[in-house]
Amino acid sequence: MKIYLGTYTKKESKGIYSIDLVENQLINLNLEMEVDNPTYLARLNNDTFSVVKDGSKGGVAYYKDNYLVNQVVEEGAPPCYVSYDLERNLVFSANYHGGRINTYKITDDGLVDHQKIVFDAGSKAHYIAFNELLNLVLVCDLGLDRVYFFEYDKNDQLVLKYQYNASEKSGPRHIIVHPTKPIVYVFTELSSEVLVLEVNDHGVELKSRVNCLPEGVEGPKWGAAIRISNDARFIYVSNRGHDSISVFKVSDEGFDLSLIQNISTEGVQPRDFNISPNDMLCVVANHDTNNLTLFARCVETGVLSLLQKDVYAPESVCVVFD
Repeated sequence: MKIYLGTYTKKESKGIYSIDLVENQLINLNLEMEVDNPTYLARLNNDTFSVVKDGSKGGVAYYKDNYLVNQVVEEGAPPCYVSYDLERNLVFSANYHGGRINTYKITDDGLVDHQKIVFDAGSKAHYIAFNELLNLVLVCDLGLDRVYFFEYDKNDQLVLKYQYNASEKSGPRHIIVHPTKPIVYVFTELSSEVLVLEVNDHGVELKSRVNCLPEGVEGPKWGAAIRISNDARFIYVSNRGHDSISVFKVSDEGFDLSLIQNISTEGVQPRDFNISPNDMLCVVANHDTNNLTLFARCVETGVLSLLQKDVYAPESVCVVFD
């Protein structure tokens, strides 16, 4: 199994790396694509869509079989998130510094601009992805403490359907969606909480919220990534500052979360992590210490146990199983 790593390129990293996962060990780190600042990736078969920085411009680069097809950039800082909607041949980006989202069409000649939505002053767009179950495109606005729910018009343009206003300075950062129920789990960066939202014909309703750090823990709250197991019984979040993964058991109806484990990531600044397609392994990228950590995951209990640590991977901030 191969894992792709998005990185910053401020110090040691040269771009997008891969590493092999063989017999529960991470081996063979390899530079796949030399790119400036590929902090987030999306993989589709042999295609890679990556954040890219090009001088004073930023945008999205499109690679096929690890060769650059083209890139679409504009003046200003690069985005921080990339995803796609294969059915509509669309690629999305969220731009934290620009307070906007962009959509691009995938054509035979590469990516082309499709739509741009600039949010209100103070916006820090941090996440955008299409969800098939909801048939909506979800966006996190960390700066304005909002979650947007967009639908498509007949021209595949995004039109706002719902808006959820989170608590002030909570900072919605990333989202996962229940695989079979209209339940959205929003991870907040600034308050380190998971907000459990139900989406229905009338809008969006907050059902519960949970603190992602163990009781009594003081210090910085700096939430990063959130993942859900294939059976939707467990949710995982990474806590920067505390440098840990918190594991939650999800109630049968999906609305209540119970903390069952908090485990060190064996590094500093776990900005991203991911669970293997078979749900049996978890790989964490610790940005500040340039290392990956590998955990075994118990499918029945959801609990993580350490398999390997201190695996060199420079400035990694995105983990994608191929």
